[in-house]
Amino acid sequence: MLRNRNLIDKLYSCVTMNMEVSYMNNLVRIEQIEINGIKNILHGEVAFQEYSEILKGDFDDIRSTFHPVLGIYGQNGSGKSAVLETTKILKTIMSGECLPKNIDQYINNEKHEANLIYTFLFIHETNMQLVEYHVKIELEDGNFNITSEKLLSKSYDKDKKKWKPQVILIQTDFGDITLKKLKNKISKDLLIELRVVKDMQKDASFIFYERNRNSLISELKDKNEDYLIKTIEVLNIFAQTGLIIIENDVMGSINMNTFMPISVYLPVKDSLKLGEIPVNILEPNEMPLALFHDMEKIIQQIDLVISAIIPSLNIQIIHKKEQLLKDGSMGMNFEVVSVRNAKFIPLKYESEGIKRIISVTSSLIAAYNNNSLCLMIDEFDSGIYEYLLGELLEIMNESAKGQFVFTSHNLRPLEKLSYKSIIFTTVNPTNRFIRLTGVKPNNNIRDYYYTNIMLGGQSEQLYEETKNYEIKRAFRKAGKLYE
Repeated sequence: MLRNRNLIDKLYSCVTMNMEVSYMNNLVRIEQIEINGIKNILHGEVAFQEYSEILKGDFDDIRSTFHPVLGIYGQNGSGKSAVLETTKILKTIMSGECLPKNIDQYINNEKHEANLIYTFLFIHETNMQLVEYHVKIELEDGNFNITSEKLLSKSYDKDKKKWKPQVILIQTDFGDITLKKLKNKISKDLLIELRVVKDMQKDASFIFYERNRNSLISELKDKNEDYLIKTIEVLNIFAQTGLIIIENDVMGSINMNTFMPISVYLPVKDSLKLGEIPVNILEPNEMPLALFHDMEKIIQQIDLVISAIIPSLNIQIIHKKEQLLKDGSMGMNFEVVSVRNAKFIPLKYESEGIKRIISVTSSLIAAYNNNSLCLMIDEFDSGIYEYLLGELLEIMNESAKGQFVFTSHNLRPLEKLSYKSIIFTTVNPTNRFIRLTGVKPNNNIRDYYYTNIMLGGQSEQLYEETKNYEIKRAFRKAGKLYE
């Protein structure tokens, strides 16, 4: 039924997680990303607009400072997508998994190591903390391993309206806890066990790898380390459920017109179903009944939003038929189609833009409605009419509860978002990201960006200059190369 079985199995990753009430009461947000040594980024910092206001500490309601949307712009190959790829690496590490097999493709080939620092805002009831997670990835004996990690935190003093001094919660180097205060609370037997596990899984996090995480939490439960335990638990759950990263490689199947990956984020009571479900757009689909029932709910969600975004369009499931699957269990055979003017149209005949919007809508719904969710989409503008693109981003910026990070080449969002919500890449690998400065209230940010590309005026060069005559000459030479 599904011809490209290996690709389907790789893409299908819908899982169910039980969500503890304690986590549901937390608010977790990414505030700043510092990248050192990933691809062509020797050093770069990306922060949400709210972060500078949060650091000042002078606020009555911290939520009033939140700005949910962050756009990343710059010329081709300048490091935009690397922010999403780095966050995907972070998601893998904090989820307790080993580094991806192709990690060597991400580490800068000059430095042969990467240092990542992510800053998170935690809010639990009336308590607020800024938590930093540092992780270092280095080349050892021909393999890239996680060699050091550190968790730091500072709490907010409501009465004084300022942040308390930062403290180290846990620090590890080469599989050993280096923080003496914490080390003294852990038995020698457990320390030996932790080192052995780390020696066996050098490419996994000492802190978040499941076996280590469970052992540490169990050992520290009655030793006045509640905040460290909670920090580890919340970051781990946030990585698994609160970080959704949609890269272009997943969207490639849409361009090939074979199947369409539909992102899934479906809260059901105290559980959460999330991942991606591939929908074949060439022929009918089949899947287990339980998964199909989830699929029906997702399609209903998507249809509500799609019909509002594109008034003449609906999405439906048709030709439903129960049948036995190869394993003997009951499944459902069905097709997903678009509906225009009461006529069914196979999805393969819809435009790339329509299919792309359908594919990511469930995740956009999740980011719109969930405080502790950060959605990142690479090349969000691909195939989307620029007016609609601007309207969608304006709606997310005004009303979304979660966070939305996107890269784009279309400059329409520069006319709809504050310049503080936009990060621009530079040609300097040691200072890869900046915000525009010198912006006046009456400036059109799109025009201002073009002006700064052509004339300069920022602290860093925004565009590596290309010369038209050289491009023309290259075309001519290429055409005559084998004559």
